[in-house]
Amino acid sequence: MYRPAGDHAARHGAVSGAVLRGARVSASLDEADLAGVLGIGESSVRGWERGSAQLASVPLPDLERLQAALMDAGAEPRLVADIEVATWCDLVIAAIAGGEDTSCLMADPMARKPAFSELLAWSVAGVIPAQYRPYAAPGPLPAGPS
Repeated sequence: MYRPAGDHAARHGAVSGAVLRGARVSASLDEADLAGVLGIGESSVRGWERGSAQLASVPLPDLERLQAALMDAGAEPRLVADIEVATWCDLVIAAIAGGEDTSCLMADPMARKPAFSELLAWSVAGVIPAQYRPYAAPGPLPAGPS
């Protein structure tokens, strides 16, 4: 498996999970609160935030409902908006880890958004974007299995 930056690669859902956690915490919600608003199990929210379940696999209407619930709860709008970019980062990381060609993914307009490079740097080098510092543990995102 490809392991960038000193044998560290984020879990395939770690970027969107960290962004989701930041948005949730910015709204002063705990995992149970968010799960209750969405009508899902707390384990789903926990899996997304830990990167063991990928937000990129959540159907778009459900992802939009998640974002709306966060906005209604008072989450920071920029953090909520970053969820889509973060899911794209997770897809790119998964493609790299799988040895796949990423040229189509990187050609997408999502990869040209400023948040994309910031979130990718967080994933690979542990450079936490300023807007996430109040909500994130220091250092790189959780690594996946080798």
